[in-house]
Amino acid sequence: MGTIQNEIHKTKTGKSITIRSATAMDAKKILALANEVFRTSEYLLTTPEEFRSFTEDMQAQRLQKFEDNPAYVNIVAEVDGQIIGMLDFQNGARQRVAHIGTLGMSLHSQWRNQGIGRLLLSSLIHWVEHHSSVEIIQLAVMEENVAAIKLYKSLGFEVTGREPFGVKVAEGKYLPNLTMSLKVR
Repeated sequence: MGTIQNEIHKTKTGKSITIRSATAMDAKKILALANEVFRTSEYLLTTPEEFRSFTEDMQAQRLQKFEDNPAYVNIVAEVDGQIIGMLDFQNGARQRVAHIGTLGMSLHSQWRNQGIGRLLLSSLIHWVEHHSSVEIIQLAVMEENVAAIKLYKSLGFEVTGREPFGVKVAEGKYLPNLTMSLKVR
């Protein structure tokens, strides 16, 4: 796995936040974060029902997969021993798309809109700047998720695609899904 150096930051309220690489030992804490995010976020592709069968062992195996691949990185934000945010990133499996990696990011509901997402993304951008093969960071975001889009644009991401029927939320009801990209090098 790609790793980042541990960084300590202060929130607007003065709390210390550690940004660091995740390890398989974080499986239980990440699973707790994921369960909270599924209860509180309306902008996830995976439904809570689909996630319920995901176990701590499965999470540990997933984290180990990230640890074993040098073009993958999993970054967490931690406060007082609790993981409050997570970003995972993996590049394409084929040679012609290995220069592009996609990310997913989740934040605990009590920590949204406090700069944690910016810290996680900034750490990822710094990692990609120093990675030998990854050049482009790509993500998908629901068009209704205005706060996330604003954050991504402030860091230099551009909308590179729009799928008008990207997310099916109910029978006959769809939400547009945007692809956003940042060419780092």
